[in-house]
Amino acid sequence: MTIQTLDISPVGRVEGDLDVRVDIEDGYVVNAWTHAELFRGFEVILRGKDPQAGLIVTPRICGICGGSHLTCASWALDTAWGTEVPRNAILARNLGQIVETIQSIPRHFYALYAIDLTHRKYRSSRFYEEATRRFGAFTGTSYELGVTIAAKPVEIYALLGGQWPHSSYMEINWRIAYIVRICQDRCNHSLAFP
Repeated sequence: MTIQTLDISPVGRVEGDLDVRVDIEDGYVVNAWTHAELFRGFEVILRGKDPQAGLIVTPRICGICGGSHLTCASWALDTAWGTEVPRNAILARNLGQIVETIQSIPRHFYALYAIDLTHRKYRSSRFYEEATRRFGAFTGTSYELGVTIAAKPVEIYALLGGQWPHSSYMEINWRIAYIVRICQDRCNHSLAFP
């Protein structure tokens, strides 16, 4: 049997363009390749800068997953400096990460991925009309609902981080860390987890 090659380019804005090539033989994938064209260059941008710049710069590189970059930058500095992070600070970081992930799922699907299904190159698909009705940018019935739902977790994130996107609430601030340690006993009662 002959091998059919399927080239998918780009794959619906996977936080940057991704090209996929798949070889199919007898209905089975026998080989696959991915090629990511987007290089963000966090390390290049931060080269020669104060290490704490990662707390400010990395969350601003991405408009969807800035909290993830902030979390990674924070933990990297904590590890490098041997910081003892108070339990409530860890809980606040984790809550921020959780709600950003929850908002990211519908936002990524409806606002970044699904609208690509309405591209004219998919007109020959029997699902094109339905995809256009549901996922059309700004007008699609599911698009509007998905973007609206994605806003709710952002409200929680903003309570923790002061704003979303581009929050820097995880930055190391010894005065805040001192206050958190003083209040930790009282706070632990309100954030008690087994």
